[in-house]
Amino acid sequence: MKRYSIFTIVGIILLVFFLTLLIRLVPALDSLELKTIDWRYGWRGPLPVEDSPVVLVTIDDQSFESLPDRWPWPRHYYAEVIENLTQAGAKVIGVDVILDVPDLVNQGSDERMARAVQQSGRVVLAGKLEYGGRGRSYAKLSTPVPVLLAADSAWGLVSMEADQDGMYRQYVIAQQYQEELLPSFGLQVLKKYFDIPQSDSIRIEEGIIHLGDLRIPLSSEGMLRINFAGPAGTFPQYSFDSVIDDEQFSLKEDYDLDYFSTSLLSDEVFKDKIVLIGSTVSELHDNFPTPFFEFKDRQGNERKAEMPGVEIHANAIWSILNSLYYKEINHWISLGLLLLLIVIVYLMVLRLSTGLSIGLSAVLIIVYNLAQFYLFARYRYLMPMVMPTLGMVLGFISGTLHDFIITQREKKMIIGAFERYVPPKVVKELLAHPEKLKLGGEERFLTVIFMDLANFTSISEHLKPAELVNLINLFLTEMTEIVFKYDGIIDKYEGDLIMAEFGAPVFFEDHAVKACHAALEMQERLKTLDLSKYKDVISSLTGRIGINSGHMIVGNMGSKQVFDYTVMGDPVNLASRLEGANKDYGTRIMISEDTYKLAKDDIISRPLDLIRVKGRQKPVRVLEVVARREQSLSDNLRSMLPVFVNGIRYYHTRDWKKAEDCFVFCLSLVPEDGPSKEYLRRVKEYSKEPPPEDWDGVYTMHSK
Repeated sequence: MKRYSIFTIVGIILLVFFLTLLIRLVPALDSLELKTIDWRYGWRGPLPVEDSPVVLVTIDDQSFESLPDRWPWPRHYYAEVIENLTQAGAKVIGVDVILDVPDLVNQGSDERMARAVQQSGRVVLAGKLEYGGRGRSYAKLSTPVPVLLAADSAWGLVSMEADQDGMYRQYVIAQQYQEELLPSFGLQVLKKYFDIPQSDSIRIEEGIIHLGDLRIPLSSEGMLRINFAGPAGTFPQYSFDSVIDDEQFSLKEDYDLDYFSTSLLSDEVFKDKIVLIGSTVSELHDNFPTPFFEFKDRQGNERKAEMPGVEIHANAIWSILNSLYYKEINHWISLGLLLLLIVIVYLMVLRLSTGLSIGLSAVLIIVYNLAQFYLFARYRYLMPMVMPTLGMVLGFISGTLHDFIITQREKKMIIGAFERYVPPKVVKELLAHPEKLKLGGEERFLTVIFMDLANFTSISEHLKPAELVNLINLFLTEMTEIVFKYDGIIDKYEGDLIMAEFGAPVFFEDHAVKACHAALEMQERLKTLDLSKYKDVISSLTGRIGINSGHMIVGNMGSKQVFDYTVMGDPVNLASRLEGANKDYGTRIMISEDTYKLAKDDIISRPLDLIRVKGRQKPVRVLEVVARREQSLSDNLRSMLPVFVNGIRYYHTRDWKKAEDCFVFCLSLVPEDGPSKEYLRRVKEYSKEPPPEDWDGVYTMHSK
């Protein structure tokens, strides 16, 4: 029934789409989108790194306590560790400590470390770019001291950049300084690991870092999106003092670890590994919040822990080594997906009921977001969650508002179309569910009533026009009230004839029962009408009612300018014929067998005949409605009904004498019983002149 302009729909969808993009610019939503990444990490959980080629040597609290010198340590400490790790077979040794100032306190310490670096040939040192001035211009580049650079030029930037919410999720893989593209600390470690010459430069093409055989995809921000293996402490860690402590180096007396360090260096713990040396103590301010900032430990306790910068390097290197890159969908595909989701939700609201559209929209939002968790964990797809969810919510709201406006317009149309012949409860139902009323016709199984006044032509001859109009209005008003009471609708008035249907436009299962009960009450109401104004002409009114149930076409029919809500079809014609058939039987309410089957448990009835109405070849079994099921009958009527049924049985078996006795007995109990009179007339005729041998008991009506 609803009419939606395609231009309006397209316009609203595009408005919602651009409104979503506009709202997306709110910084808080960016932060929320970033937070969803942390939730996805939490849902995925830690990944196994037992076989990881990356291990950590940590400058931790234990080392601070056990080593003889206070921080900053002499450079020969690093020389000792580099020598021990080289001897233990480490493939790469990355020192995540900025050594940009000469060691003036310990003479010869820088040279000692330089010799160790040169002899090892597998060391990567750290440098840093520091921000200065306005914007993001770089003011200072801190590199290792010249003596160390002379020993080995392999050094990389350890700069970290947080997202706008202060969390560290990405890795700066390279930074532009003046005319040069400087590699990160992790990238330099990988060059050593894969034996890529230091002279090989970095190329960035179409968002991908090219270095030797490495192809590292960058995020839309130009950084590597780290695939964090887990919270702080996920990668294997060994204390700095356990690696430095050997036969040539002595810790404080209370911290002698010779046995453990010797075992550690000889058990191939570091063989062929990437060993990263860095701080884990909070005093050195090298710890950062990551997606696993809040996590559950092995005991299931909630914990919060920032991740050391050296372990962030480890996660970035591990991601590249295993090609565990997160894939981001193309920007245009992302916008297309957003538009598609808005269209789906919007059209669901317009096409489905309110409850169903709410449910399906909620399911779509939940399924979409759950899918992002699954795609993130299983296939490493990182797709937006906040903007599509926002788009679907706005699509639902706009669709609901559009539907509300259309519904209000429909309500006015429905009220205007049906307020003349639909009972209030039906109007309310249509207002709540306008989709139940459709323009045009559709097939429904309904019940139809035709009611006509008996002897109305002769009555009208004796009334003045004004009196006749008043009488008709009185009759139609009273009867219409009863039709509405039983949820029927008035189809039309034709003089003193009323046509009504039950079960449309709002369907209800007991339409046949309500039609029969309405018919009984209509007959009772006729007896109580105040006809005192017409006492000189009539003392009472009697009516004939025909009721039939069946499949018929119902809907708004007519021209484009004028139409009626009506029913059409053979069952409708039959109901009209049954109304007229009452004349032959002296009955007031005649129903078809189809109606009887639906209402038999709620009415008292008696079989009348098998008749063939005019214009219809197929015979139909008809019955008379006597009373409601719960209504009490007079003793004579209650005694008469079973005898009448026996009389019909004898009639159809051609036992005319027994049939005559039955109907005579019926009339002795109820002298004015029309059906008994009719059958007694037929029986007497057939006793004198029996019907032919092929007589089937069907009575053919010759008039409407």
